[in-house]
Amino acid sequence: MKDPIRIHQRQLDEMQRLLRERIAPPSSRFHACRPDTAAKVDPITGNVQVNRPLMETKDQHVKVFCECKDWKSKWPEDQRWCDIQNITQRLYEHPYNYAHEGF
Repeated sequence: MKDPIRIHQRQLDEMQRLLRERIAPPSSRFHACRPDTAAKVDPITGNVQVNRPLMETKDQHVKVFCECKDWKSKWPEDQRWCDIQNITQRLYEHPYNYAHEGF
């Protein structure tokens, strides 16, 4: 992170608890009303690990910007976003697939 936010240990402990004990909402298509976390929970300490591994590229890989034409998303929100034909509007005016106010 460029400018990490300083927090108290209590805040970190609470964030860890919330991630560890997350219950999927009733409307969830997967694991509704059941424990559902993307974190890796340490069974001994209860600490959560949500870091993603560093990505690497090899010279053999072609480095391209994947756009809607390059992949077909299974999510309706992404499909609706990809239906915006004006590339400037899609990438700059509405860069996310959900309603928002500016960047």
